Amino acid sequence: MRTGKLLLTAAILAAVSCGQRPETVVENVDIFTSVGDNGLMVDALEVTVQDARSLKGLTPSDFDIINNVAGGFIDPVTGEAPAEFADDGISISRKGKVLRIEAKPFNMAGRSEGYFRHIPWELRCAADSTLSLGAADVNGQQHIAVIDDCIKGSFTFAGITREYMLHLPKDAEGNYILNVPLMVWQIGGGEYDKDLMTAATANRCLVSLATEGIPCAALVFAIANPNYSYSASLYPEKIELIDRNNALQMAFIDSLVAEGKVDGNRLFCAGASSGGGCTMRFMMQFPDRFKAAVPCCAMDPIVPIHRVEEKYDGQFVDDLVAAFQGKVYKWNGDAMEPADIDTEAFVRLPMYFVHAASDQTCKLTSSLVYTEARKRLGATQDRLRIYSDEEMQAYGIPPMIAHFSWVPLLDDYSEGSVMRWMTGLF
Repeated sequence: MRTGKLLLTAAILAAVSCGQRPETVVENVDIFTSVGDNGLMVDALEVTVQDARSLKGLTPSDFDIINNVAGGFIDPVTGEAPAEFADDGISISRKGKVLRIEAKPFNMAGRSEGYFRHIPWELRCAADSTLSLGAADVNGQQHIAVIDDCIKGSFTFAGITREYMLHLPKDAEGNYILNVPLMVWQIGGGEYDKDLMTAATANRCLVSLATEGIPCAALVFAIANPNYSYSASLYPEKIELIDRNNALQMAFIDSLVAEGKVDGNRLFCAGASSGGGCTMRFMMQFPDRFKAAVPCCAMDPIVPIHRVEEKYDGQFVDDLVAAFQGKVYKWNGDAMEPADIDTEAFVRLPMYFVHAASDQTCKLTSSLVYTEARKRLGATQDRLRIYSDEEMQAYGIPPMIAHFSWVPLLDDYSEGSVMRWMTGLF
């Protein structure tokens, strides 16, 4: 091994004495990513070489990235699979032996062919083939913006233990800002019974507010129970477990409030799909604790709505009106037991329902009947945002997966948007 190093050193010295760049030897490749709408996005690479002089003379025009596409499922303009960027937006910088290559963010999975096959991205260097790299060559650290700075841990309550990830905002000096608002996100069925990182990066729930520079805490738990499925309300054991998970989350939030990390008067809850349904049950359990809620493309853990037919016109609304005046499970210190819903507080709590018009996974019906039932009980502050096919396509989402209405929800902070409405309550 020592002999090899001596030969390599001799070769470098010989090259330098002839006025040539020494041979490039890559030691490490780190990747810098961020959470996108459809998986992680690559923002930059840092390549560490053995000799800094081997990086001399390189320019952005020496590099090209192939199979780099935006994060959407389709091109918003053409409706076809996303095409590679015409302009990669590459810039480079050097610090000692480290070459940093930044580019227009692209999907870490590469270019898609259909919905399930991806062609890996590649970085090509015309000036030095040693610096031509691919996803398989990333042998160093993977950084994820915002996520890396989150607090990760586990919490035990109501007889169960769940892992969590918590983002707490910091000031310019890097100190935590105290008594901030909190948004707790309820994960969807696709993330149920998965690892914490999957739950945290499946969508932009943890990074949305932070990316906008809004000083608000964000919390997500990895819920380790099977997808509760359609018509879960027919199965008491499934509903008891949903409510038990919510009880655990509320207890954890209480601990954050007691420690002064978040403001107990500015608690918000949002979730999508199964998480939209869990958001509804969470608000039924603790309506007096939250300032507002955003159920997105909600499932039906309260009464059966999806994949069933109404026995008469208006049955779903009637069933919900009765359920909203019924009971939920609460932790009594020893077990989960049925407890009366504070219906008055529940309907007083503002909710902004979100759905895509063409959603076939959780049909628009659920948001329509939720709002109508709450209105019948006296709710006056609820709102409903329905995204058209054209609006969904603008976010790279075709009608066949219109269920993904959490994408425009978490991306849009423009005037009149749902997120602008929520942050306006801070």
